[in-house]
This record gives sequence, C-alpha cells and structure tokens, in this order.
Amino acid sequence: MTKQRIAIWLVGGILLAGCSEQTPTVDVPVTKAPALETASEAKARPGSGTKAGDYDATVGGFKFKVPGDWEEQPPKSEFVLGEFSIPGPDGNARLTLSSAGGGVEANVQRWRDQFAPGPNDPEPRESEVTLDGHKGTLVELAGSYSDMLSRGGPNRNWRMLGVAVNIGPTNYFVKMTGPATTVNPRREEFLKFVESARMEK
Repeated sequence: MTKQRIAIWLVGGILLAGCSEQTPTVDVPVTKAPALETASEAKARPGSGTKAGDYDATVGGFKFKVPGDWEEQPPKSEFVLGEFSIPGPDGNARLTLSSAGGGVEANVQRWRDQFAPGPNDPEPRESEVTLDGHKGTLVELAGSYSDMLSRGGPNRNWRMLGVAVNIGPTNYFVKMTGPATTVNPRREEFLKFVESARMEK
C-alpha cells in the first residue's frame, strides 16, 4: 500500500468516525406569548383612559375635579376647549367645555332649539349655579336632540345639562349631552364637577 493510499484511508476513517457521533441536544427555553388584555383590564391599567379615582384637569384656564370614569377626548370642534366621554348603559354622554362672545341668552336659546320635547318629556328647567364664584345658569333639557354632529336623524330620549357663565368679556359653557339613562344619574356628579372649578392663577 502506497503512502498516498494510506493517507486517504486514514482521512476517510476519521470522517466516518465523526459522522457516526450524535450531535448533543440542547434544551432551549420557550417564551410564552403574553395573553391579550381585555378592554376592562386596559382601562384599569395605569396611564390608560380611565383613572383609578378622581383626578384634576385644567381646561380653558380652570382646574376641575374630574370623576375617575370620565375619559378625556380630543375635541371634535375647534371651538371646544376640552371634552370628556362619560359611559352609560345605552351609550356614552359627551361633555364639552367652551367659551364664546355674545350674550348668554342667545347661546342658551340655541341649546333649546336643539331639543324637541315629546309629550312624556320633562319641561325645560333653569336654575342658578356657581362656577368659581361667578353666578351662572343651569339649563336642563330633554327630548329628541339634533345638532351638526347628529347623523341618521335626531337622537331620541336624550337629555342635556348645560351651564352658561359670563366671566368678564367672555361666556364660559359646560355642557353634558347624551342618552337620558346616562345623563340622569350623573346630574349631581355634573354639578360637583362645575362647582369644583378654580381659575388658574
């Protein structure tokens, strides 16, 4: 046997021996994908839309004490200073804060014109309320509601709680509008929200 053949035989033997050995297995830990959180869990998570308790919010130069389940929303109109969504059994109510010039009565009349009361709806009511020491008018309306954002006809069995306050040269308005089943139980909550207003120094 020549030296060349001996060398080939040795190399072949070494390769066969290496191939016959099994590659050792290594246990790799499997990372379990996190479960998707439910909508209620997401709302309870810190930093989400719904707060754990009452919180402060500053809108239009006033600081308000806001109930924990009122969710701040981007204003749907350039005339709105701040907006909140308020949950309820038959749909959310919308609360807006805005300011405008002109007379208070003209703006209150516009609110009245947005409602068409039915035979079983309560009559419109007006009473006095205070916002940071300034006397204002609380307007309570009920019936079928229509405004520029209404689609598919008027919203039936709705209610509005609106406050109009004259502060210097400007009028300030706080308005909650939505299904009666949402707005009715929130009346006292709405009044506390208005009365909590404190002008930022």
